[in-house]
Amino acid sequence: MARKLLSPTFNTHLANFRCSLELVAMTRSDVIYSLLFGFMGSFVLRTAVVLGLPDIIARAGPDETLTLKQIAAQLKSKSVNEFELQRVLSALVTCKIFRCTKVGTTLELQYGLTPASKLLVTDNPHNQAPVVLFQTDPASQAPWQQLHRCVLYGEQPWKSAHGKDAWKYFNDNPGLSKCFNDAMASGTTVELIAVRKYEGFKDIKTLVDVGGGIGRALETIISSYPHIHGINYDLPHVIADAPTIPGIEHVGGSMFESVPSGDAIFMKHIMHDWNDENCLKILNNCERALPEKGKVLIFDFVVPPNGGIPQMFDMLMMAHTDGGIERTEEQWRKLLTTAGFSTINYIELLQEQWLIEAVK
Repeated sequence: MARKLLSPTFNTHLANFRCSLELVAMTRSDVIYSLLFGFMGSFVLRTAVVLGLPDIIARAGPDETLTLKQIAAQLKSKSVNEFELQRVLSALVTCKIFRCTKVGTTLELQYGLTPASKLLVTDNPHNQAPVVLFQTDPASQAPWQQLHRCVLYGEQPWKSAHGKDAWKYFNDNPGLSKCFNDAMASGTTVELIAVRKYEGFKDIKTLVDVGGGIGRALETIISSYPHIHGINYDLPHVIADAPTIPGIEHVGGSMFESVPSGDAIFMKHIMHDWNDENCLKILNNCERALPEKGKVLIFDFVVPPNGGIPQMFDMLMMAHTDGGIERTEEQWRKLLTTAGFSTINYIELLQEQWLIEAVK
């Protein structure tokens, strides 16, 4: 029996279908490889900060450029390998941390800052270099290697990596503790530009920042609302490093034991560090410290139904904290009503980051 030939139209469709499968396979490979090698950008970025490359270029002027030799001459070494430095600079240009131009008759390469690298310059009030240094520190990276143990055995990754939770580790390692506090402070300057938009600060006389670190959040808020008396509340070893700031009283203690009294209590990226049981302990202490109609102001992520950016930060909480979690609106509401707060308002200040206003 003669074999029936497929129609040209069918053959065309079949070829297109095979091509589509190949494209799908390539796309899936791209997704895997972008995740697999994403760490390289993090450590090239760390290299730029550790070497002080953004500061070196910034000293020439925010819009100036420097040659390879000019940059090498300012590094803290008498044996700089210019060939290797050029490779790092090229990678940073690829990552859009630096820009590169050819100038002069020799068309020599010169390197300049981009909007991204300007955020890594030390004297920038929004300097993000401390965040880079903390998140790429070997101690911060190690828990990610233990993430699977959280799923299999319920172990906390930081504790699996270091034998103790992050807070005890910071207490025993002052250098990393300072790195962490600096990172939190640098992130604060960006976020609090948005927080200052909250008009409810106008009616607050005493504002307590629970877990306030070295006081940068309160300092930023009070700069716009100077009538506020600020109480910066954190662990004693954290408060020990806090600078004197006009209008702010530094108080050491544990939020699991008590919270200073005030008209309102502010917590920025604190609640997501803890499970519901510990959050309720904190919130119950806040409720006791507040007058009637007093309020808690929580600046944190609210996870949307489709996940989004907060879902990856949830993995950070999983790796670095003991039971910390990024919460949905429903989870926040359940937590706050259980703690005795009757009115809950959600004010979106940044993309998927909200000021949650809970009134007693």
